[in-house]
Amino acid sequence: MKRKVLIHAPNLSTPGGKQTYYAAVKDHFRDEVSFFFYGAQGKKESKTTMLARMINDYRLFYRQLKKGDFDVVLLNPSLNPKSFLRDSLFALICIWIGVKFVVFWHGWQWEFEQKVVSKILPFFRATFGKADAMILLAREFENKIREYGYKNPIYLETTVVDNFIFNYDSSAAKASPTRSPEAETVLLFLARVEKVKGVYESINSFHRLQGKYPNAVLNIAGTGGELEAAKKYVADKGIRNVYFLGWITGEQKAQALYDADVYLLASYHGEGMPCSLLEAMATGQSVITTDVGGIKDFFEPEKMGLFVRPGDTDDLERQMDRILSDPGFLKKTRAFNAAYARERFTPELVSGRLENIFKNTVSGNGNGIATSAAQHSYIK
Repeated sequence: MKRKVLIHAPNLSTPGGKQTYYAAVKDHFRDEVSFFFYGAQGKKESKTTMLARMINDYRLFYRQLKKGDFDVVLLNPSLNPKSFLRDSLFALICIWIGVKFVVFWHGWQWEFEQKVVSKILPFFRATFGKADAMILLAREFENKIREYGYKNPIYLETTVVDNFIFNYDSSAAKASPTRSPEAETVLLFLARVEKVKGVYESINSFHRLQGKYPNAVLNIAGTGGELEAAKKYVADKGIRNVYFLGWITGEQKAQALYDADVYLLASYHGEGMPCSLLEAMATGQSVITTDVGGIKDFFEPEKMGLFVRPGDTDDLERQMDRILSDPGFLKKTRAFNAAYARERFTPELVSGRLENIFKNTVSGNGNGIATSAAQHSYIK
């Protein structure tokens, strides 16, 4: 029996991890799934325009729930100031109407949690705390939610890799290659270009190693608040072989992934489980990353790549040097990651697990301590 599901999400044509996630799984549901897109839809807004649009978003969401007769709603907040406040009101609308809802936490900002959320627990319990189930991307997030007193089922989940990435044939591609013939090793930074994502640590570590590896290349893909500053930083220091690809999608993105050998995510942000990291694994890249959020729940250093200490340029330089100097290690980790991703992160597998959560929520199954850790072998 199909369930009627409403997924609350940003417009899928705009940049972002949530958008990447739902663009990958949306065509693989067997349930009757509809989307409610909130937000600016990629447009710039004044404060007045934003307020009017937000009010209209709440009104339209209320109307869609009232007439849609949905079995369950899936909200997709992140634990940061903007998303927490905005999406708590969508949760209240679900409560007022009396529709079951699941909260899928994607991002997690620890500073906000410690300074704000932990001090306003009654508000949390009256909004998100009324959810019939929650989905989380890391055990440490689950532990905190339990500390808040949440007793309904919690599921640990992964993000996803689009089949377009899995099936892309880079040898027959029309997209322009991002790897020059003389490049010996290509490192890829594919994330929002922000300080907390480790973009400057990545640039500086690469710069330090250029004398030893003059034919290595660093591609930086993505957009963000530090993009122009990072470009200027590279130009002012005269750093060679660093290329900014901008926001890439479709064939351009797939080509950049398959052209790379090593994926860099030296993030000290409250990561969940970045889609870009899983995409890098799926395209056979070794990985250098930090043990933050959901990454440390599944990532196996030495088998998949290497961990690096957050914010530590010296350590990142050492880990980059190790991978660049050991072709055997690079080949072994690349092969392991490609196989691992295909066994766990396809849209068919991820959408199926989501639908099982919908089924349990609608039927009322779950004993209050539900977790997919036992079911999903990506959890160590």
